[in-house]
Order: sequence, then C-alpha cells, then structure tokens
Amino acid sequence: MVSFAEAFVLPDRKDRWIGILSNHKSKNLKHSAKLYDHIDRSYWVRNDLLEGVSVEDTLGVFYDFYEAPREISFSEAKKLGQGIDAIFSLEAGKYAVLFFHEHENYVLSG
Repeated sequence: MVSFAEAFVLPDRKDRWIGILSNHKSKNLKHSAKLYDHIDRSYWVRNDLLEGVSVEDTLGVFYDFYEAPREISFSEAKKLGQGIDAIFSLEAGKYAVLFFHEHENYVLSG
C-alpha cells in the first residue's frame, strides 16, 4: 500500500498517506474517504464497471481500511469493493483500482 501512496497521492499529502497505509490500524477507516481528494487526478480514469481492467483470477492486494491488506483475486475485489472505500493494487505503484463509497471506481496507472 505504501507503493500506492508513493505513486498516486498528491505530493503535499504523500507523507501523510504513506504513514496511514504503512500500518493497518483501526483508526485508518475514519481517513478512508479523504483519500479520494488526495489522489493525483492525472493518474486515474473513472471506470465504474471495471471493464477491461484485468482478468478475473488476477491476484492483487486489497485494502478496505477495515481489515489488514490481503491478497485476493480481481473478481473478489470487485465484489468486496463496491460501495466502500478500498484499494486494490494489481501492480505495486503502477496499476491499481480505487473503490469509492459513492459507487464510483477509478483505475490508476502510472
């Protein structure tokens, strides 16, 4: 998750998010919605249906700010991430999905 922050978070918010995402703590959940405003928009494309993102069985790291980050398939991430704030990293610091609680999904690549 640190690679996600280093790659996709705005420079002035990067250190804060590296701190949040480097250690899973229960208080991280209260910060989750703020991530949306701290992403560098030049790296993302809205893709609510997540079409063409990856094959269903591709593994990545999923973090919902509630449980510790864990490796799951893209298919599982799509189910778990809908309607919540979560990150699914397909390639550390290079390719990820940001799920947003307003039922919006963004693909980030850099």
